[in-house]
Amino acid sequence: MKKIIAGFLLLLAQPTLAAMSLDKIIVYLDDAPNSREDIVVTNPDEETLYLQTEIYRVDNPGLPDEKRVRVVDPKEYKLLVSPSKAVLASGERKRFRLMSLERNLEREKVYRVTFKPVVGDIKTDRTALKILVAYQALVFVQPQGGNYQLALSNDDGAWILKNTGNVNVEVSNLQHCRSENDCRPIEGAGRLYAGTSRVLAPEISGGFLKLLARGRETEQVRLPLQ
Repeated sequence: MKKIIAGFLLLLAQPTLAAMSLDKIIVYLDDAPNSREDIVVTNPDEETLYLQTEIYRVDNPGLPDEKRVRVVDPKEYKLLVSPSKAVLASGERKRFRLMSLERNLEREKVYRVTFKPVVGDIKTDRTALKILVAYQALVFVQPQGGNYQLALSNDDGAWILKNTGNVNVEVSNLQHCRSENDCRPIEGAGRLYAGTSRVLAPEISGGFLKLLARGRETEQVRLPLQ
């Protein structure tokens, strides 16, 4: 689960934590009307949670020039979060609805939505350090019928794994297999956004590459090393 430190209020030594939990941190939406999904936020803390959301558009995801741009102009809103702010009492659960306005995409759009606590009253008779921990959800808005496509190429002896599809895929459990019973793990796990690639271990040759590919579903993929 991705956490980011949103800030803190320094009153001195005794720490208090503004806690919350999210029921999911990865959301898939389609570029179709009424495409929506909910994230449920729970406040397990004894204190009231004051919460606000921030939307970031991710440009060029997975590339060296990746950029996260906070969306603040209503004219640029292609992803809506409702409510944008909320107050959760101790033990309360709140449903936040995410809805996409993207249409007719050729390649998926990537967003990050931050759920950020803001400072409320600290109920203590001691000096305290109140830590505010924000959580960030990764949101993919995908073309209807979109798919990832993994391909291997060789560049001067180095094998390159590329996603030539139009949606992202997370690869894991990579193994170089000379046969069904002769496999060894190799590095290279991680998320491959559409159009991005990564270099694998240069010493592998012959046989095939076996991995798990996870998008909306998970499947095992085999790619020949030829």
